Amino acid sequence: MGKYRKREGLFLAEGVRCVEQILENGIVTVEELLLDKTAGDISFLKRFDVPVYELESEDFLSISDTENSQGIIAVCQIPFEANVDELVLSEGVIIATDAIQDPGNLGTMIRTASWFDASGIIFGTGTVDSFHPKVVRSTAGATGRLAYQSGDLSKMINEFEEHGWDIVLMDRGEGSINLKEVVPDRRTLIVVGNEGRGITGKLFTSTRKKVRIDGKSEAVESLNAAVATSIALYHFAKV
Repeated sequence: MGKYRKREGLFLAEGVRCVEQILENGIVTVEELLLDKTAGDISFLKRFDVPVYELESEDFLSISDTENSQGIIAVCQIPFEANVDELVLSEGVIIATDAIQDPGNLGTMIRTASWFDASGIIFGTGTVDSFHPKVVRSTAGATGRLAYQSGDLSKMINEFEEHGWDIVLMDRGEGSINLKEVVPDRRTLIVVGNEGRGITGKLFTSTRKKVRIDGKSEAVESLNAAVATSIALYHFAKV
């Protein structure tokens, strides 16, 4: 389905709260709303000037991506990617995902980055489509709020580094620094690695910080990628 999203330039947002938040934000253009005729109270839609189409349950469920649908889907325009040149000239915190593959993880990362008012997010090669229905649903309506770019992380991170950004690699390997000991910089790019193998080796250089989050490591192997991102954002967003 990803190739059809890109070809049509559209994505689907499903669920009452997700759709309502996207409409409230007013950042993503909503082309139309699709409703199951048996849906419950959707009176909030009266506040928005968007075409609404009611479908028979069978037709609606053929489009729905959830097991327990709430009976509402928004057909939205995919926002244009940000210009990398503009992102590197910004300030604040930017998240970079290195092949994050779980839709729930990515959606939560987008949602949390939005909560902490991150300056943007970069989706590295191998990362799940950020407009996949499961990702969109996990953002709880935050889809489209952040400037974003996708592509080769190695090339993009080099460009950020050349413009004075502090590059932080979330990694527990040898030589890593406890997050509590890192002083936030006004321009920080946080790289979060793949759920299984971590950050790609070529992204490690002597000029970049390896940062770990300490805890009861004897109790669990590691933190969930989205949880680690949330903790890092809480720390670095204090600038």
